[in-house]
Amino acid sequence: KLYNFLIELIFPIQCLECSKEKTWLCKECFKKLEPKLAMHCVFCESKTTYGETCTTCKPKYALDGAIACIPYSNKLIQTLIHNWKYNSIKEITKYLALFVKLSVQQAQTEARKSSSKILEQGISKLDLTHTIEIPPILLNEPIIIVPTPLHKNKLKERGFNQSELLAKLLVENNPKWQIKNIIQRTKKTTAQASLHGVDRITNIQDAFTISEQINDIRGKHIIIIDDVITTGNTTNAMAMLLKRSYAKSVWALTICYGHPL
Repeated sequence: KLYNFLIELIFPIQCLECSKEKTWLCKECFKKLEPKLAMHCVFCESKTTYGETCTTCKPKYALDGAIACIPYSNKLIQTLIHNWKYNSIKEITKYLALFVKLSVQQAQTEARKSSSKILEQGISKLDLTHTIEIPPILLNEPIIIVPTPLHKNKLKERGFNQSELLAKLLVENNPKWQIKNIIQRTKKTTAQASLHGVDRITNIQDAFTISEQINDIRGKHIIIIDDVITTGNTTNAMAMLLKRSYAKSVWALTICYGHPL
């Protein structure tokens, strides 16, 4: 209660888009957030069917692909994420989680339509899954959800891990999704957004450790949750650890992709 009182005192509750009172995002402004999924390889941005890592990049990276819901250049999503992370307005989580859920549902619908069309043309369901790497999240498979961890110093500074908050709302009422905090960030890193090129790779090198036993990961589909994916270096570093523990697949699920403009 004290926390909520202080937040209201410092940041009066009003829609971050239109200033309507008593809500951080009104229903009308929420409708402005239209899913525009990243149908490209996160590493080279070549077009792919579901955001899977392309055949050229796949031998070089552990991450199988990314479901990312909206470009980070969208001004409303920038405002929401900035206030969520840097002004510590945890209540924004519910709007972002709902948006991600709706985006995934839209992607699932499109995947079913696409699969049906291909099957009608004569390819078998078995051949289809081998020909196109459909994300397990779109096939309603059992999933282990792994929030991207914060370093303990950053967690203390911010007061919460935004990826974990998002993950908790995403798994609600979904018995096939299970959260496991199996990766820890043991190295304090510089914010990836402030770095470029090889500095991003060096910055994230040896930043994570994995705590779970191999048998708890072996053969499982893993989804890494984060707010933004840009070059994919952070999620790929985590994916490498998970693949070494014999995870069947590792995908990312993020709110947005790319850089703010």
